[in-house]
Amino acid sequence: MACSTQGQQLTFNSQYMLNAFLLNPAAAGTQEYMPITGAFRQQWAGFNDAPATQTLACHSRIGETMGVGGIIYNDRTGPLQNIGFQGAYSYHLEINDDSKLAFGLALSLTQHVLRADQFVLNNVNDVTLTGTQKSFNPDATFGMHYFSDNYWVGISIPQLIENKYRFGDQIEEMNRQVRHYYLNGGYRFEAGTMFEVEPSILLKYAAASPFQFDINTRLIYKKNLWLGLSYRNAESLVAMFGMKRDQFVIGYSYDYTLSNIRNYSVGSHELFLEFQLPNKKVEAASL
Repeated sequence: MACSTQGQQLTFNSQYMLNAFLLNPAAAGTQEYMPITGAFRQQWAGFNDAPATQTLACHSRIGETMGVGGIIYNDRTGPLQNIGFQGAYSYHLEINDDSKLAFGLALSLTQHVLRADQFVLNNVNDVTLTGTQKSFNPDATFGMHYFSDNYWVGISIPQLIENKYRFGDQIEEMNRQVRHYYLNGGYRFEAGTMFEVEPSILLKYAAASPFQFDINTRLIYKKNLWLGLSYRNAESLVAMFGMKRDQFVIGYSYDYTLSNIRNYSVGSHELFLEFQLPNKKVEAASL
């Protein structure tokens, strides 16, 4: 007796509003500085084989109209590990004095590693699961990002090519990378002389998983300290806080799981770090 299951293939972060480039290649070069960020996420702490994700990203503007960036990622869930790199290019069009529209394209290469010896089998001699199997999958992401100093709207489509997995000489006809669709936006407005409020939303859809949305709000004090709260439908409540000091940014989030998994997990933890390297070419062009 056999059955098949479906689910989301891509990793996600709870503090993506701190770096839109993690979701959308069109956001490359949209800052006056060069952000170098690291994100470390432990999903569902308390499970031995729960997802753990590490991401290192950087992007920068080139001249007045272009941006480039790259992401290195490592994601592991039990016997399955995904290690990859993504390189992105974006082109910015000036809509008016306050806003721009950017188009972005990213190319990625991911190595999927399946460690069959870590499965617990009733039949230890099952020949379909032996040794370590690897599949190298190139793919692409397209994105659009409309932004100004205090608002943004973006759409991105990862895994455009929808490559099939290939482990050894065997092509997995049923198992392939599927397109995901992300739509996000946010607005920051002043609330008095010292505070700013930043509501934002993220809509996520993939054919292999249920529709999902995040509703977020951050309260920012003097542009340097913030508290935030997010609701991810049917999944979790997220509390976050962070601070900026000079060129350094640090953020932490805790996901309280709303599904039945909360009976076995103590939640999810995520640490976000950023160093804002001055972009001398952009500073010179703005003088």
